[in-house]
This record gives sequence, structure tokens and C-alpha cells, in this order.
Amino acid sequence: MASSYQRNLSTHAEAVRANLSSSDPLNDASVNRDGVPQPFFSSSIHTEQSWPLLDGADGTFQALALMAAAVRGECPPDYSGYSDPYIRAAAARIITAYGKGYSAEAALQALFSFCRDAIAYLDHPWNVQQVQDARRTLERMTGDCVSKSVCLTTLLATQGIISRFVAQAPTGNEFNHVYVEALTAQGWIGLDPVASGTMGRPFGEIGWRQALPDYGFETSSEIFHG
Repeated sequence: MASSYQRNLSTHAEAVRANLSSSDPLNDASVNRDGVPQPFFSSSIHTEQSWPLLDGADGTFQALALMAAAVRGECPPDYSGYSDPYIRAAAARIITAYGKGYSAEAALQALFSFCRDAIAYLDHPWNVQQVQDARRTLERMTGDCVSKSVCLTTLLATQGIISRFVAQAPTGNEFNHVYVEALTAQGWIGLDPVASGTMGRPFGEIGWRQALPDYGFETSSEIFHG
């Protein structure tokens, strides 16, 4: 039986697909030299979102909870999440620009490719972790692994694609990376939106994830419950 979350996602996905060619808040977007719509600079830059995080693993789980809240649209002051018309319109435009027809697989590929390749990686300052919602990331077009993962999962949710966060502790001592897993017909698959092949980072397609040494570990964190 479908959960209320899945039913809500399905409703939002149908609305997005129905409006792929209709007017939306991003229709006046400029186009870059590759012909890809650049809709995200037309809106005013929102203020920073900032919450003090705890140290160590407690801070990681606190950040994961905030990330999930950002996807659901529960973070002040704007409460922008997957049901925000701006986000839904952005997802539709990205799929149109990057996708090859419409299917769940094409949508997943388009949204992942966009978050990996078009949003520039920006490392957060040492010993500081920020969580920002997808709208801020789309407006700035920059983000670290946390921001890019929040952006990707939020965009996926507009299409009814279930996803979750996975925090990695490669050294076995502390978490220092997060990526996304999406639920497909083949099961959970890895989506690492910082694996762009730039700035010395590895390049990863759908299904790729950073390999962990024997002493490393990772833990998944759900975004929606029930």
C-alpha cells in the first residue's frame, strides 16, 4: 500500500508533468552558450540559513535531520521544499533541458546530471557545517556535499522519486561526506552529486559511490516517514 508520502509525491509529480510546457515562475530564464536554461538567477538571493550544530556524530545526525526538514519544506524563514512552485518549476525546466523524453529514469538522470555538473562545488569553511534548502542552492548555483544532496533529493521528490541521505565515515572516526541514494526498480542506487570530475574529485555516474576502506562505515537517513 502506498504511504501518504508516496501519494503526495505522485500528486506533485503529475502537476509538474502537466505544466512542463505551460507558464511558470522561470519562463523568462536566460540561456547559456550550451542552450541550457539558466532560470535560477532571476529571483532575489535569500538570506543565509544557519543553525549551530553539535560536535562529532551528534552534529552529523543533527545536520541530517535539518537536511530532511529542508527537503520537506519545514525550515524557516521561507519553508521552501519539494512542494514549492519554484522548485517544481525548476525541476521541470531541468528535465526539459537535460532529459531525453519523460520517464522516471530520464528524470533521475537529468536531475542528477544537473546537480553534479551545473552546481559548482563550494567547500564549507573548516569546522563549520551549513545546511541550506534547495532554493538557495539553485539561486547561488554553488554548494558543498550537503547542499548539493539537499538540492538533488528535493528535485527528485517533485517527480515522486524516493531518496535518502547516506553519511560516510571513511576513517571510521567521523563522518565527513554525504551522498544520496534513490529507490528504483533495481533497488537503492547511489547518486553522488559532488562526483563531477573537477577540482581533483572523481567522476561518478549513477550508481557510483565512494569506496570505503575496511574500517570505514556509512549510515543511511530517511527523509520522509510513514
